[in-house]
Amino acid sequence: MHVSDNMTLLDRLESALRSTWLPLALLLLALSTVFIFSGDRGSFYRGITHNWNSAEDLTTAVNLSSEHGFQRFHRRVMNQDGDVRYVPYNRFPIGGYIPMKLATLSVSGNPSAQITAARILMLLFFTATAVLAYLSICRLASNRWIALTATLLSFSSYYLLYYNDMTTTEGIPDLFGVMLTFHGMVVFVQEGRFRQLLAKTCITLLFGWHVFALLLPFVIFGLASELLRARSAAASPRLPTVLHRGKRAAAVLIRSRYLLLGIVALGVGVSALTFNLTMEYVALDGETPLTELPSLQSILKRTAVNSSGYANQSWRPFLEEQFRSILRMFIPYSLIARVGIFESTALLWEFRNEIIVPVADPNLARVAAWLSESPGIGLGIVLTAACLIGSIFVRPRILFATLASFGFVWALPMRNTTSQHDFEVIYYIALPLVFFTIVLLLARRLTNRDGVFAAAAVAAAVLFAVSSFEMSRVVYSSDAARTAKAVEQDLLAIRELTGEERVTPLGLGGIHRLVFFEGGNVMHYYLNSILMSGGYPPPNGPRFVVMRHRIDTDALITPRNQYIFLYDTQGLTADLVASYRSAYPSVVSTEPLARQDFDVYIDDSTLYYVKEPCEREDTFKSFFLHVFPEDLDNLLDYRREHGFDNLDFLFIERGVMFDGKCVASADLPQYDIAGFRTGGHDDDGQEWTVARVVQGPKLISAYRSIVSSEPIARSEFDLYVDRGKLYYIKEPCGGEDVQDSFFLHVVPVDIGDLPGARKQHGFDNLDFGFDVRGVQFDGKCVASVDLPQYAITRVTTGQFDGAGRIWQIDLELDAREQASSRLCCGILRSR
Repeated sequence: MHVSDNMTLLDRLESALRSTWLPLALLLLALSTVFIFSGDRGSFYRGITHNWNSAEDLTTAVNLSSEHGFQRFHRRVMNQDGDVRYVPYNRFPIGGYIPMKLATLSVSGNPSAQITAARILMLLFFTATAVLAYLSICRLASNRWIALTATLLSFSSYYLLYYNDMTTTEGIPDLFGVMLTFHGMVVFVQEGRFRQLLAKTCITLLFGWHVFALLLPFVIFGLASELLRARSAAASPRLPTVLHRGKRAAAVLIRSRYLLLGIVALGVGVSALTFNLTMEYVALDGETPLTELPSLQSILKRTAVNSSGYANQSWRPFLEEQFRSILRMFIPYSLIARVGIFESTALLWEFRNEIIVPVADPNLARVAAWLSESPGIGLGIVLTAACLIGSIFVRPRILFATLASFGFVWALPMRNTTSQHDFEVIYYIALPLVFFTIVLLLARRLTNRDGVFAAAAVAAAVLFAVSSFEMSRVVYSSDAARTAKAVEQDLLAIRELTGEERVTPLGLGGIHRLVFFEGGNVMHYYLNSILMSGGYPPPNGPRFVVMRHRIDTDALITPRNQYIFLYDTQGLTADLVASYRSAYPSVVSTEPLARQDFDVYIDDSTLYYVKEPCEREDTFKSFFLHVFPEDLDNLLDYRREHGFDNLDFLFIERGVMFDGKCVASADLPQYDIAGFRTGGHDDDGQEWTVARVVQGPKLISAYRSIVSSEPIARSEFDLYVDRGKLYYIKEPCGGEDVQDSFFLHVVPVDIGDLPGARKQHGFDNLDFGFDVRGVQFDGKCVASVDLPQYAITRVTTGQFDGAGRIWQIDLELDAREQASSRLCCGILRSR
């Protein structure tokens, strides 16, 4: 009886392992964690890429309505004459915006609820994408547990989990379309169901353009295989060989369903693009030449045909960053967050210093040094090569080769944007899918027991769930939700007070510095939901003006607001004129920091920007103001990545014109400042800059006390560490020595000490310019930077120019004993 019971139990277990529903149920259970481990979804994330694209596309989707002829626009702007114009946004097909519009329709007028609905929709797309990947791998591997393991491991990376609810059509919805088309390809190759593939392709082309990167290799590989089969057939004795083969090739092309797929896809894509350009042309009143339409210009910029607005990417740094990103796609985020294996270099350093470097072969030592400097690049190349080569030996080759090459087919021609938009890395999902599938298929040759692969699938599910939990700790911020809701309440209060009166918001895009953690488009989303967005006041002036600066005067109408304030326009202008007229004589009696388009003065902790005489056009100018604190902890967490506080502003926010003069002011923060850099654009559009080191006397004093000690490293600049500060000293020194920027990358012992935005990179970025952190005196150059307070394992620093790094020093630091740091590597290249 006991044996019979045991056999029955084993039979049941074996039956469960072979079931079709259990792996799918486990997949859905693991994917549900992205819904479970979440905070308040009614606000945008920290991070400029996530915010910028989310807000831009969500605004476009919300604005989609019959009222505007279903035009797609992401901003309404009031020009100087008081006329409203719409800024069209037709970069991508309309299909991706329709689901977002439908999801937000029931909560129209409620910005927080719209964000929540749109983000949940994106997670549903994410879930559907993973299910499609699972179903495709099921067919390719003929094993559901292998498909489940490969899918969960591939979808648990940093990029997929961070961007899985970014409300943009260029993200997860487009990836869903790619996976839907790939599933159609699998069914077509295995069962010949061509109409299904055509239907899926036409549907996905309404979501985005990335599917073309999948179709191109599939069509090419398919045509090549058909032509090779035709060529290998016996030649007809009645016709010359060349002529016969040419006829056979033509016959193959005419009958080829691969070619037909390419033609249909191209036709649908061209039709969608034509529709977009037509809508954009109409939205711009037919006054913009076709070659200058924003969507067409976007295509030219993305493909580097016209790089205006984008930095042309050199191939080497672009490829290096791509391979680093590819490596991250293979690693479940929980291993990065918990274990800290992200590009861990400790073993590579030891391997290099103790084993490779002493070897006489210089080529081997050079390769080892490069790999130890950038382990992520080397490992990314190895994994990519394994996928591309491995796909050739796994049947059906056409499907694995198409999947493995898909990411590069898009990224390489679009390198100008893929290098700037890190969310584009999600399209490398094909590489880990191919890699894990091939590895598991090889493992099945060693053992064919379903229990082993079921256990691997369970482990992958746990990894995915833990990764989802760890990511939720990074991206969900209760502070972000609270401040976003406060802004929403501020705007609703303003709308209640102003009613139908015209309200002109001034410079509210810059409010992201305090509230939205970068991404000026976020403000446009809220403004489009509640008030009119952007623009300058018309000549006759609006009755009300909205600004992000609180100025305590009688003109302030909303003193209880927290972030956005409503003013009576005439009263505010009168108050500013009175204030500046009173301060003007004492300000201009001092020597300005610099005489530029606007002369810049400093009075106590206030900067004044003065131009005399000035014209009305000067009141439309913008200024940048970057403040570098002595202690980086004074910055908001998201600003630490940049190393400075961004206080940019428009003249019309803080300035007035009176008595033929233009005067504006900006208050410097209250914390200790190392230096600041400010400027703007002159009448010819040329940028002008003024920089000042505030802590110059302290640096000179520090030089005299530390120069007698031994530096921790010598290079173009000698490096010293004293009381938590890293000093750069050179003597003798001239202006040419400090014209190039300095980089400073700090690797912590615990990666969890990094700001959220830096965890994906594995180091703190403290790059700086000498003009705001250094001083020249008596033929000497001295600069200093505060080292972070956490335990440090490694520091990389040096100088770089437009061509690359000039010199570099790597320091391995004893955790909290910076003063006893030792040099572990030499200079890469000296000037």
